[in-house]
Amino acid sequence: MTDNNSLERLIERCRDGEREAFEALFELYQPRLKYYVRRLHNGDSQVDDVLQDIWLTVIRKVRGLKRPGGFAVWLYRIARNRVYDGFRRKDKFVQLPEDHDVPASENSEPDFDDADAEKLHAALETLTPPHKEALTLCFLEQMPYQAIAEVMECSVGTVRSRIHYAKKSLREAMERQS
Repeated sequence: MTDNNSLERLIERCRDGEREAFEALFELYQPRLKYYVRRLHNGDSQVDDVLQDIWLTVIRKVRGLKRPGGFAVWLYRIARNRVYDGFRRKDKFVQLPEDHDVPASENSEPDFDDADAEKLHAALETLTPPHKEALTLCFLEQMPYQAIAEVMECSVGTVRSRIHYAKKSLREAMERQS
């Protein structure tokens, strides 16, 4: 990725309406954002339409972004809201109860290599949407728990719980595939 200062300058240029800055921002975030939306949307064929709506919202509202350093959290919250709004319109979304807080464990995680990628993606599809989202934001976007809590609109304890149970479920799904 890019360092925070250059990202903030890029955001400032976007706020000034500079087209090249929007293109650079798009190039920087689009691949990971597409993966995130696809994971939330379960690979639906409308992912590109959702992404287009997200970027149109970014273009329209970037001037109102108070903290350029908080762009990633802002972008992923927009993405999450767009996906979940689509679920609500289709009556597919069901609010799940908050998970219980789980203390962070000191257990070491198994190592995965490139050969396990296909199994890992298949196992990810077995997770509940909140667990899949928490893992995606934590490990692929490398967001801190506080930022994940802001995106997912829940407490940090809930984020810890979801990641704990998601890793447990993912491990079990991977073991069943072996």
